[in-house]
Amino acid sequence: MKFQVRRIADIFSAINMFDPKNLIVGVISCILVGCATKDVSSDFSLSADSKTGLLIGSLKYTGHVSGYRVYFKGLSNAEKGYFEAGSSNLSFFSTRYDFPDLGGKLQVTELTPGDYEINAWGVQSGVAHVSQTQPFSIKFKIEAGKATYIGSFLFTETRSLGATVTGVKVDFSDAFDEDVKVLRRLYPKLVLTDVYRGVEPHLKKENIGGASSVYINIAPLLLPVAH
Repeated sequence: MKFQVRRIADIFSAINMFDPKNLIVGVISCILVGCATKDVSSDFSLSADSKTGLLIGSLKYTGHVSGYRVYFKGLSNAEKGYFEAGSSNLSFFSTRYDFPDLGGKLQVTELTPGDYEINAWGVQSGVAHVSQTQPFSIKFKIEAGKATYIGSFLFTETRSLGATVTGVKVDFSDAFDEDVKVLRRLYPKLVLTDVYRGVEPHLKKENIGGASSVYINIAPLLLPVAH
């Protein structure tokens, strides 16, 4: 009996689980440079004369626990990174559930003042990386000594392979009231802090980034071939 090397993407394609064109897009768009951006501590307080500003937003998800991410970059400075909810490690993970009916977390982060853009999202789920297929842009501004709410991202799982997420839909909306309520609960020293609404009230943008693509990062498989 001989063995034949086949890529896992070929196997999935053969059973019509994924569009090969989307796999190619996934390979390109999954190469996103940046580092995970940390939240401030639970006892953080914001001073009006601070040299940094405070970003407030949320990442929420339905479906299996994975690493749900949105990527940002500075337009007037060199800062870049990503915000993450859940965990990309399917075997050993610790994840927060800041919202009663959804997975996810409130993002509360200090940033250098300036103009920023969120222009990419991704999901790291074990060996699978899910990413967008179309460009999008969500811009926001951070001011020194001020707290700015930038909106909420909701990841809805549309496809999976076991516990591995292989497809999502991403919506962006204004969830100011809900998210600020969570902020007051988790960060008691920010209870009296004014939060500037940096997103249009009641705004909702569905399916940002278009349909998702998936890239499977796995070693080649050896499959027996009968002759």
